[in-house]
Amino acid sequence: MNKIERILASVRHEWVDRVPMGEFYLEDGFVTELLGLKEKVQFKDRVEACEQCGLDALAFSAFSSYYSRECQAPVWDGLKQWRKETDFFIFAIIDGPFQGTAKHFPSFSEFLMAIAKRDPIILEIAAKVAATNMQLGQEALKLGANGLIIADDIAYQRGTFISPNDLREYFFPRLMDQVKTLQAQNSPIFFHADGNIIPVLTDIMESGVNGIHSLDFSSLADLADVKKASKSSLCLMGGYDLTWFSEENRMEKAAELLAVASGGGGYIFGSSAGILGSELPAKQVADVYQYVSKLGNPYDVHSSWSRFGF
Repeated sequence: MNKIERILASVRHEWVDRVPMGEFYLEDGFVTELLGLKEKVQFKDRVEACEQCGLDALAFSAFSSYYSRECQAPVWDGLKQWRKETDFFIFAIIDGPFQGTAKHFPSFSEFLMAIAKRDPIILEIAAKVAATNMQLGQEALKLGANGLIIADDIAYQRGTFISPNDLREYFFPRLMDQVKTLQAQNSPIFFHADGNIIPVLTDIMESGVNGIHSLDFSSLADLADVKKASKSSLCLMGGYDLTWFSEENRMEKAAELLAVASGGGGYIFGSSAGILGSELPAKQVADVYQYVSKLGNPYDVHSSWSRFGF
C-alpha cells in the first residue's frame, strides 16, 4: 500500500499492511539532529527525515505553514509543493469555531469572560470564523490536500475550558456547519483537541468528523473508553506522549498504546502533540517509529501483533 491508501484504509477501518503513522511537522532542530546536518535544513532534508521515521501523513496550517516558512508565499503554498513533489497524505489544518473565535480577543481570559457574560458578539464572531474556515478548507482541498484537521483546543487535562452546555450553544453548531460543508468534498476530516474531551465526545462524534487527533488523555484507560465509545465511527490518531521518547521503556509504551488504540483497526500512530520538536532525542524517536512499522498489521495473525493479543 502507498501512504495515501494506508491512511484512507485506516480511516475506513479497513485492512492495512501496517499501522499508518503521522505527525503535523518536524522542527528544524529535530531534522538537523536526525540527519546530522551541518547546513540549513532544506526541503529534501525534511522529506528524508519524514521517510526515516516512516511517516505516512503530514499536516499544514494556512498562512504559517512550517514547511513554507522560508518564503512569505500565499496561503497553502507549502502544501502545494509537498503535494506535487512527494507521496505523503497531506492534511490541511484549519481553526475550529472555539479556537478561531478566541483569536479575536486580546486575551484568552477576555474571551472566556465574554462567554460568561453571554455577550452576543460570541455568536457573531463564531459564525464569521466558521465561514472563513470553510473557505480555507475548500481552497486546501482544491490544491490537493487529502484531508482536513479542524484544530479546536477546547480542553485541558481536567475537562473543557467552558461548560459542555456553552460549547453546545455557541460553538458546536458552527463546528457541524464546517464539517457538513467540507465533507461534501469526500475527504476525511479530523478533529484536534488537547486535553480531556471525553465530556463532549458524543458531541464531537455527532458533528460528523471522521477522526480525532491528539488523544492527550491522563491514562490509557481513558483512551480505551474513547476507543470503545467511538467503535468503528472514528479513526483515532496520536496518543504517544512526547516524554516517552526519552524513557528506556519507550518501545513498551508504544506497544501498550497500540494494544489499546489499534484493536480492530482505525488508528494512526503518532505523538499526542503532533510536533516533533528540537528538544527530542531524534534517533530514539526514529527508533520508535521504525519499531512500530516493523510490527506488521493488526489483522494478520502471523504478524508481530499476535503477541499483543490480536
